[in-house]
This record gives sequence, C-alpha cells and structure tokens, in this order.
Amino acid sequence: MNPLRQESWELFRITVSARTEWLVLRVCGPDGDHGYGECSDAGSLETVIRELDRFDGACDSCGFAAITVRGAVEQARLDRAARRADVPLRKLIISQEASKTVELYANINRAPGGRTPRDIAATAEAAVREGFTAVKLAPFDTPDTDGRRTLAEIGLERVRAVREAVGSGVDVMVDAHERLTLDELTPLLGPFEELALYWLEDGVGIARPAELAELRARTRLPLAGGEFAHRADEIEAVRGLLDVLLPDVKHAGGPRAALELTRRTRGTARISFHNPSGPVATLHAAQLAPTDAAVAERLEFAYGEVAWRSDVVHGAERVRDGRLTLPDAPGIGLELDTDHPAVTGVWSGRLEPRPSCCS
Repeated sequence: MNPLRQESWELFRITVSARTEWLVLRVCGPDGDHGYGECSDAGSLETVIRELDRFDGACDSCGFAAITVRGAVEQARLDRAARRADVPLRKLIISQEASKTVELYANINRAPGGRTPRDIAATAEAAVREGFTAVKLAPFDTPDTDGRRTLAEIGLERVRAVREAVGSGVDVMVDAHERLTLDELTPLLGPFEELALYWLEDGVGIARPAELAELRARTRLPLAGGEFAHRADEIEAVRGLLDVLLPDVKHAGGPRAALELTRRTRGTARISFHNPSGPVATLHAAQLAPTDAAVAERLEFAYGEVAWRSDVVHGAERVRDGRLTLPDAPGIGLELDTDHPAVTGVWSGRLEPRPSCCS
C-alpha cells in the first residue's frame, strides 16, 4: 500500500493581527505520528486551501503559493520523520547537532503601534532592552501620515530615529521591500552609509540582476536579498552581488531546498534565514541555522506582534536576551495548542497521490 495514502492533513489558522496570520500544517501518519510545517504569507487562505486540495495534482506552473505550500508539506514530513527517528531535525537532514541556542535579530516591522519615526524608534528601543543586538525596519512600507514628505524622505527620517534611539552599539538593518526605484534610492545611499547600516535588504530584488549590479556599484553598504528564491539559477544570476543571502524554509519549497540555496552561495555570501513568521517556521529555520562563524548571521525574528506567541506551541519557543533556545525534543520539538483561542482548524484532507509537475 502506498504510504502517502495514509497521510491525513490539517491546516490551522492562527490569527495574530489585522496584518498577520500564521498558517500551520499538521501531517499525520496512520499510527498517529505527526509533524508540523508552516506556509504563512503564501497568499490568501482560499489560495492556500486550493493548493492543498490539488497537491500532487497536475498544474500549469509552480507559482509562489504552490511552492510555499510545498515548503510546509516538506517541513511537516521532515519533522515527522525526525520524531520517528527520535532525533532533532538537524541531525536527520544535516547529520550534525544543532547549537543549543541561536542568536536572533528583531524585525520590528509587524509590531503594533504607529509608524511615525518616534513610534518606530520606541519599538526598536524596546527590542534592545530585551537583549536584541540588532533590529530591522521597513521604513518605506507606509507613507507619511501628514503627506508632506515623500516616501524616501519619511523613510530616511525613520531610519535616523532608530539609529539615534539604539545607539552605535546596535546593528540596524533596512528592508526596502523594493518600494523605491533605484533612482529614488540612490540619494539615500550616502546617508545610509553614514548611519552605518548593517545591511540594505531588497533595495533591488534578485529578479533584476542587472539593476542589482548597478546598486552594488553605487554603494559600499552590505546588500541582502533572496527571500523568495527557490531555484539554483536565481542564485547563480546574482553571485557576488549579495553579501547576505536570505533563504526561507517556506518560500524555497522546504528545508532541503533552502539548504541547497545556501550551498550555492558558499564562499560568496553569508546566510541569514528569512523568517518574519510564526514559531513553527522559526524552529525549522533555527534547526538549519549555520554554525560556521564565517557564514552565519543572526536569524530573523518577528518581534513584538503578540505577547502570547509562544503560548500557541506550549512554550516551546523560548526567547531570552535575543537568543532562541532550541527545545530538547525530537524533530523541531513543539506541539501546537489547538485549544488556544487564536487557533482555528480551517481545512483537513487526505493525500491522494497523482502525477504532478510540482512534486
């Protein structure tokens, strides 16, 4: 009997805020053994469910949502396999022991509160008080509230406010989210260098390698990107243009695909897993985090969204002084609290294997 027919799947939505929801997939075997994966930010809930319904079915192309859902499936299956083998996930797929703790940086972009420079600076200060040694903001995501300044102007003011608030001893990263054209971004490069940014992320995305090369020629700032990469040729096209690669265990199509992307950059870029996600993706990424100091960067952590974040996994995500302590348990070491008020079961099904261009 095909073992895939014995898999039952459940999708859970965890409502975090008006902006954020985490989508967690639980894959169960015939004996009740199970594993967890996350496909947050794959698209709308309806899109994710559609991809789950046709998983392993025929498709015209493997789009972003399909790849991210497949990333969650692989996460869950690997977590399940590691639990069955009674080893941490890292031991299963890398044959190495994971570090006991992983250093994080605070992505403050989804924290509640206003978006004035003072508001964002206050959030950054709070993260530093909790022990984070680096913070990242997305200063161009929202326009000026009074409409007097351009997106570039208000963005620069936000970055300056954060640098002033956290001081010179804390690293500051900027995620531009490709909100500005290269011509709009260029006048900010000098001020950003003066503010000693730790990196500039997605000033130009990797889908535009020629323009990224032009940005590389215009600045000494470290450049980061690649959060949506899932193919080797995407990485090869920007080899030498990025100082930091940001693979994502969801959007790359799973942990093994993310690891393959990191291998493609060996010797040319440092590695920081992209992870503005929930506890499931965070613990998957933490299991894969590089231990080699020559390539390892801090792991992204979505700071300050909700106080109950760890509660939905029964406290398995333990963050203190800017570091994540990995659970001492097989797989990724967590169980989802399906009785938590923020957690809702939204879909269930069984896998019916069929030929697929995407599997």
